[in-house]
Amino acid sequence: MKNLAFAALCASLCALVSMVSCVSEKEKSPAMPEAKIDKLIPEFAMEGQAFQKQPNGASAMSVLGANLVKGSKIKLNGMPLETASGDGTSLAAVVPAEKFAKAGSYVVTVETPDGRATNSLKWTVLGTSGPVPEIRTLHPDTTVAGKGFNVQPGGFSAMGMTGANFLPGAKVQFDGKELTTNFGRPDQLAIVVPAAMFAKPGKIKVTVKNPDGKVSEARVFDVTK
Repeated sequence: MKNLAFAALCASLCALVSMVSCVSEKEKSPAMPEAKIDKLIPEFAMEGQAFQKQPNGASAMSVLGANLVKGSKIKLNGMPLETASGDGTSLAAVVPAEKFAKAGSYVVTVETPDGRATNSLKWTVLGTSGPVPEIRTLHPDTTVAGKGFNVQPGGFSAMGMTGANFLPGAKVQFDGKELTTNFGRPDQLAIVVPAAMFAKPGKIKVTVKNPDGKVSEARVFDVTK
């Protein structure tokens, strides 16, 4: 009986040592570094239009950030998407077509395997039609006749514009003439301005025309002597 009691005591002690060892190992395990997200690609989509099309026709979103470890999930408004891991600084996910079937916005987060959520970024689905565009600022809003401004490597002059309700495909017009326009965001456009447009003094009416035909009120670009 004494031998049986001793054996049972030894077994209990071994189990206790094993439990303590497991706890110690867990305590020693380094915590997973906190993940964060910095950028979405694309930042915007158009309603009903596929983006970053994959070979199977699906649309994909990329998320750039830090500590985006294998097993992390991209979420749209809390709904996990089918996510592929990258090199720790990027993730990619398939976005179901119903998520961009109509205009709206989503909160994008990433959930890491330990259940923690990152900071959030806003992802917007733009409508094919919207409110009248609005110009708030021109950069620059004046220049000297014949003198280039914001000169780019190609030698052309460029203008920056801020405002609201710009849609992809929006065109900036100088006195009604459409200029090469690059869409940055719904509140930012960049314009290539030919030298002929500021070759002589005058006040140029600047407007923005969205693809739906809506035109902003005019701002003046002043070309001085």
